Amino acid sequence: MLLYLAAMEAGAWTTTPAVARSFGVSLNHLQKVARGLTGAGYIEARQGRSGGVRLAQAPAEVRLGAVVAELEGLGCLAECGRGPCPLAGRCLLKHALDAAERGFIRELDRFTLADVLASPTGAALRELIAREPGGAAEP
Repeated sequence: MLLYLAAMEAGAWTTTPAVARSFGVSLNHLQKVARGLTGAGYIEARQGRSGGVRLAQAPAEVRLGAVVAELEGLGCLAECGRGPCPLAGRCLLKHALDAAERGFIRELDRFTLADVLASPTGAALRELIAREPGGAAEP
């Protein structure tokens, strides 16, 4: 969703059905994603006849690691709070998984949406958007 919106003309609106069709994904799933991205401030959404979604930040400001951390949360690879676990307080696995997750987020944070769009991915996305009838709408 973010890549699609970032590849569109700045400030342009589109609909979640248009994005879902372009990527061949479930509209229901994409609507849930859009709600999460709206709540996190990455996209703007408006209801009604002229409704739709658009990017709320410049692509160069959106770090991929921050998006994943915001939407997925951190420290969730091992749910040690559920239990009781007989290894609680004596297990290195939770520490190792949390460290790996932080490394993963740090690596993703090296990239922004603008970085991804500067690659061949950007050209492919713009082609995809151009083929979508009614994909972009006026504000």
